[in-house]
Amino acid sequence: MNTTLGLLSLIAFACGNLAQAQTKQDEKAVRELPQAFSNAWAKHDGHELANIMAEDVDFVTVGATWFGGRADFEKYHTRLLSGRFHESTLTLLETAVRFIRPDLALVHWSWRVQGDKNADGSPRPPRFGLMTMFAERRKGTWLVVAAQNTNSLPVPPELQDIKPPIAVPHTEP
Repeated sequence: MNTTLGLLSLIAFACGNLAQAQTKQDEKAVRELPQAFSNAWAKHDGHELANIMAEDVDFVTVGATWFGGRADFEKYHTRLLSGRFHESTLTLLETAVRFIRPDLALVHWSWRVQGDKNADGSPRPPRFGLMTMFAERRKGTWLVVAAQNTNSLPVPPELQDIKPPIAVPHTEP
């Protein structure tokens, strides 16, 4: 009886671990999402940028604007990239991926943007930031279902002796 329970427990444990596994293809596809974002940005193409977003994406900008859906995300980014961000460059710095389930991954990536302008047309200094994305495999394609983009601020004193998983350069005051 104890042997049977032990064997069943071992099988259940092994099956649970298999359920958390993902393929190298999935890992590669998820890691490519930040690069696809950066590539579309380099073309200043809001339509291409929207292609990696799910139809029902929840996206929060660095300015704390929340878009519910690909259509609004695309409209905003098409306007932004053809307007005051038309001369901007976005540089991908570092990416970290963690699979929550085989079909759901958490992606953090740091970035640098330069060449963008304020709403009044004045130039902005280069900025750094961190984007967090949830990517889900839907019908064989990895899409961003939720994202939060954050500008870096000057280093706070509370960060002393804490090493984040991704080092984001901090914008100076």
